[in-house]
Amino acid sequence: MKELGMALMGTFAIALFFGFKIYPDLEYTGGTSVSSCTGMCYAEYVETYGTPAEIERKKQELASADEFSSIRGLWAGCAACHGQNGEGMAVFPALKGQTKEYITDRLYAYKNRETIGAMSQTMWGQAAMLSDSDIETIGKFIQQELK
Repeated sequence: MKELGMALMGTFAIALFFGFKIYPDLEYTGGTSVSSCTGMCYAEYVETYGTPAEIERKKQELASADEFSSIRGLWAGCAACHGQNGEGMAVFPALKGQTKEYITDRLYAYKNRETIGAMSQTMWGQAAMLSDSDIETIGKFIQQELK
């Protein structure tokens, strides 16, 4: 019974602290609304940005202009260990300056769980997620973009 009383007193103390110290200083900062945009709001949005279908079409046009758009998200995972420009970091080798054949051979080897170096186990999981098309595109990206 003593523990229950202590727990209730602690809860009451926290409530008092919040009520008199924290709550009076809370301020509404105009965060985003969860309401939908209809009527004039939607008309202004469409005038500024276009319809959702037009926005998607524009995104697809931009992506089709970039032959590496399909692997840009994958590259972020590579860059976490190999550096944003493929310069290598700590125990992770540099990819910059490598040929497409070198990169694709290594990725296929990792995908087949072959041991190449000390970090092979790390790469097995990464390469296992890649399709053959992804591997070819990553190889081409590294050769052309990370000279």
